[in-house]
Parts: sequence; structure tokens; C-alpha cells
Amino acid sequence: MILFKRLSTAFAVVMLFLPATNAQTTPASAGKPIPVEDFFKNPRFTQVTLSPSGRYLAAIIPINDRRNIAVIDLNDATQVNVITAFKESDVRSIAWVNDDRLVYSLVDLQRPLADQLGAGLFAVNRDATQYRELSAVEVRDARGNRAAGSVPRYASLHDVMRPVQGDDIIVTSNERNLRFPDLFRMDTRTGRKTLITESRPGDVVRWVIDRDYVARAAVTTADKFSADKEKLKQTVWYRESATAPWRKVVEFHPFTEPQKQTSPVAFDYQGRLILAARNGEDREALYYYDPAGNKLGERLVAHKDYDVDGGLLFDYNTKKLVGVQIDGEKTEQFWFDKDWATWHKMLDQALPGHVNLISRNTDGKRLLVYSYSDKDPGKYYLFDAEKRQLIEFLAVRPWIKPQEMGEQRFIRYPARDGMSIPAYLTLPAGKAAKDLPLVVLVHGGPYVRGETWGFDREAQFLASRGYAVLQADFRGSTGYGWKHYSSGLKQWGLTMQDDLNDGVEALVKQGIVNKDRVCIAGASYGGYAVMMGLVRDPQIWKCGINWVGVTDLSLLTNATWSDTNRYWDDAEEWYKFAIGDSSADRQRFEQTSPLRNASKITRPVLMAYGADDQRVPIEHGERMKSALESNKVAVEYVLYPKEGHGFLLEANNIDFWKRVEAFLAKNLGN
Repeated sequence: MILFKRLSTAFAVVMLFLPATNAQTTPASAGKPIPVEDFFKNPRFTQVTLSPSGRYLAAIIPINDRRNIAVIDLNDATQVNVITAFKESDVRSIAWVNDDRLVYSLVDLQRPLADQLGAGLFAVNRDATQYRELSAVEVRDARGNRAAGSVPRYASLHDVMRPVQGDDIIVTSNERNLRFPDLFRMDTRTGRKTLITESRPGDVVRWVIDRDYVARAAVTTADKFSADKEKLKQTVWYRESATAPWRKVVEFHPFTEPQKQTSPVAFDYQGRLILAARNGEDREALYYYDPAGNKLGERLVAHKDYDVDGGLLFDYNTKKLVGVQIDGEKTEQFWFDKDWATWHKMLDQALPGHVNLISRNTDGKRLLVYSYSDKDPGKYYLFDAEKRQLIEFLAVRPWIKPQEMGEQRFIRYPARDGMSIPAYLTLPAGKAAKDLPLVVLVHGGPYVRGETWGFDREAQFLASRGYAVLQADFRGSTGYGWKHYSSGLKQWGLTMQDDLNDGVEALVKQGIVNKDRVCIAGASYGGYAVMMGLVRDPQIWKCGINWVGVTDLSLLTNATWSDTNRYWDDAEEWYKFAIGDSSADRQRFEQTSPLRNASKITRPVLMAYGADDQRVPIEHGERMKSALESNKVAVEYVLYPKEGHGFLLEANNIDFWKRVEAFLAKNLGN
């Protein structure tokens, strides 16, 4: 059914409703809480992408509890054609080769994260014919284990070719060198590969190709990580053409020489290399490379508050660099091209209060729009700029009602040492922002960009139960400049923990939060912060919720059964740099390991772990549980037998958050 609605004189909006898949919805009854299942069941559509001509649309959809590929002919959009039927695997990623052919890789979402196999690479026509295995899924022994230190042979998608060049794609493959891959041009029908990178400047960990598919920039690495400034870890290389010699652009240690950090990003259509670099500044920006002077040239894009290290937007039709996407307070697209800027302005007027991200297929007639907000999980639209017509096509989670969701605000609050801490505050719908119970959700990593504005199912679920939710990008989080990141190094349980406490204090001072009804929750590093918070600051935290969390720093950095330590040669040295040395920093490790200080915990705790977790082995949870029980602390402990570092199974996610709901109601009230 097609329903037309004219929003304004700017353009018409067409809402096109497709037949539903077998995903089930659970409507909320009047006066009852939104069911937990609505937040934590799998989305209906992911990775929606247009074919090169713009006629066909592909997406990953749930079929029989597995993720498969569906294709829609937009000239007859009443039919959804499912072209894969996996029952023991899930499609992880998809990309169009041309209008007739797609490539994809696999994952098994019913295996623990640490047990995921190398996903292989496959191709198939949009009518489900001409299937081809391009690279096999990783093989393991009868017990499902990879041999220690082993590296599987693989080929993985590096780039599709635009404009389309037959059935070919660009792949990275370790066919010639197990540790350091080459680039190949691959025929997706025959699997035949042609080597692109015959000339190598060293042990290349990253290649960058120009618009003619020539490898003209590369990053090499030293054989081993070293904190010694004299042993430089990374080198950036450049060459003028496929036959020109490689030239060293810069070499630096990425952790001890932040001002020299440089990374090749892309080539524009004029053959100019664009680099991300700090260039003596706190935040990364994008620069053109000056080959004549072998130095950074004109600055292309910078942001006063955030790192800009990529996100370039190219128009394959006009062969122009048209904009850049920046992860700021919100994800935003900024345009160098007036047409794109005009289209985006029109879309923002039609879809107010949303982040509207647009891309264009190669024929230049249709734009794909992904529109989402803090309350809306997102919808996909097709936009015809000539007709000024917008087609509402697919909803990611159509059972979610935005009007029932809470508002998410970006805030900054001062840490005790004066540093400004960025954070997101989600408030319950229909309640005054006054005297609310609070859950502080601590992101994992911790050295990642943890938060951004948009629909967050965990925060929205908690807000639906009446809690305010604070999600801070405490020091150590990336994306806010080197100072913000580096001030979190070796600060587990110290200033990183202070940042969370200071966030609570700021909200209490504003009257938003009731200081006697505050709980801390998080996974992985976030789980560590939960346990350390209960050790240090029981006057702040009335309870804690830790899933797959670290509880002992020595166990984390030394455990030989951790997949990080087994498969990452430099793990030990990285831990020394970011967290500390278990020998040299023994006293600090003792003071900041929750397990070593379990006798100080008095508040109730909910803990959940995956039995097959190889990132944070369950010894972290089991030993903590025993210590808490010995001290007569109220602890609820759940072990999920088919999970690893994080919960992939839909049923387990739903079960866990039902436990969270009951635990918070008991300890904070709602």
C-alpha cells in the first residue's frame, strides 16, 4: 500500500509499507510498561544499501532466527526476495559488486564472541544464482579451538569498484604473507585474483588506494610494540604511481609521540592524498599531503571540539569530494558541494529533530537517507532530488514508538581537576527532571569513543522504568583530543573513577537526581568501574550491575587464556602502556583491583558472565562471587553457558535485562 502525504511545499513524503518479516512485535497495553522484549530483540533491518544503479535495495533481515539477505526491486517494491537461507550462520556484512551481484561475509551469532570464526567471503547474484566461495570460513580443531599463535588464510573485502568494473572487487589477502596482507583485484565469479601490491615498503598493516585502484599509500609497523621512543612503531609511506619508488612520509611512535601521529585516509579524484594528523595540535584534523615538500599541506577539515580522522564523503557520479562526516555531539555531515548542502537542508526541514545521513548511488538519481533520533531507532528513506519526493521505506525497529521514549541530552560537567567531561543524559518520558533515581551506564573499552547521540536501547529501557541514565565519555575516551584520551592512561580506579562520581554530583546539585537512589552499571571495563565504585565510594552507589567485567588487573594483564594475550603479540606491552605493569605497579594494582578489596564492598551486586568468555575469563566473575559471598554481601550471579564477552543471543539479552529490572526495583525503587 502506498500512502501519500505532503508535508510542505518543499516536497512530498511517500510512505511505502513492505510486507513484514517473521520478526514478532509485542504491543504494550495501556498503563503497562513497554515489554523488555521490545528493546532487546533483534532489529528488523540492518545494513540497507542501494545497488549502483539505484534500482535495487539489499538489506540483512531476520529469517528463522538467523540473519539473511533480502533484495527489493524498487520498480516493484511489493516483494521482498530473500536470497540466502542460512540456518547455522548469520550474514555479517553485504556490499553490491554491480546491479546483479553482491558479496557478503558470515558470522555465527549463536556462538560466543571469542569463538567467532574468520568469516570468509562469498558472492551471489541478486536472484540467488551463481554462488561462489571466494575465501573459506576459518577452520578449527574438533574442540573448536584455533592453534595458539596461528593465523588463518583469508581474503576480505577492501573496497568495491565505483564506477563498476564488471564483477571485480578489491580484497586484502594474506596469501603471500600470513601476517601482513597484500591487495588483490578479484573476480567474484571465478575467484581469480590479480596482485596489486607487488612492491611493498615493508610490513604493511594498512593500504590506501587511489581512484584508479593503485596502492599509493601504506602504513608499516615495527615487528614488536615498544614504549621506547627510539624504536618507532609506525611509518607512513607514499608513492606517485604504481611504478614509482616508495617515499617515507613520517615515522612515529603512536603513543609516545602524539604530535607526530599521522594516518593516510583517502585519495581524491585529482589524485591528492588526504591525511589525518595532529600536526602539533591536541585534536586530529584532515590535511592534503604536499608531495613536493614531503609534508602536510593545506588543512581540509578541522573541528574545535572533536577529532576528525576520516569520514570523507565522495560523489561517485560527479567524481568529487563533496563533504565530510564528523562524530561530534551528534553525527553530522558537512558539505563542500552546494547541491548536497541544499538537499540536506531540505531533508532536515522535512525530518526535524533527527540526524539525517545521506548517500548517493552512482547514477545520481536517488539518494538513500538514514534518519534517526534519540527516540527513534531509525528509518530508511529514498529521496528523489529532481521530483522533491521522499519515500519512507524501512523502519529498523518499527515496534518502538518514539513518543514513548525519553529525551537524550548532551551535557558537559566539570571534573574535580577542571577537565570538562562530555556525557549524555537520558530522562524518563512524562516525568519532571527532578529528584529522579539514576543509573550511571559506564562504557567498555575503555579507550574508545563510548557514546554518541541517538537511540540507545539500554538507556531507553532504563528510562522507560523511570530512571535517569548518565553515560559519560570519561577521560581515556577517544574522539575528544589527545589530552582527554591520554589523561586516562594508567588511571583505572583513579581519576577515571572520579569522573563518574563528579557526574553524579553535578546532577544532584542541579536537583535532577536523588543522591540516595543511584546505581552504577556497565560491561567489560564498565563492569570493572562498577566493582571499583562499590569498593571506593559506597556512599554514592547504592547498588552495582556488572556484566563480563574485569575484577583483577593482574589477572587481566597476565592471563594466558585470554584471547587478547594469545593472539595479540603486543598485548603485554600495550597493557604496560595503558594500564600498568603488574610487577612495577604492584602496589597500585593491589589498590585498584576490586577482587583484592572485596572486603570493602557492602552494597548489593548483580553480576553476569559468559561461560565461554575468552576476553575477560569467567575467573574474574567466579572469584569475585566467592569473595562477596564470603563477606555476606547480597550478590545475584548468572552464568550464560553459550555466551562470551557480551551476550549475542536474543533470549539471553532479554533474560538479563529482566533481571536488571527486578534488581533495580528492589534496590532503588521505580
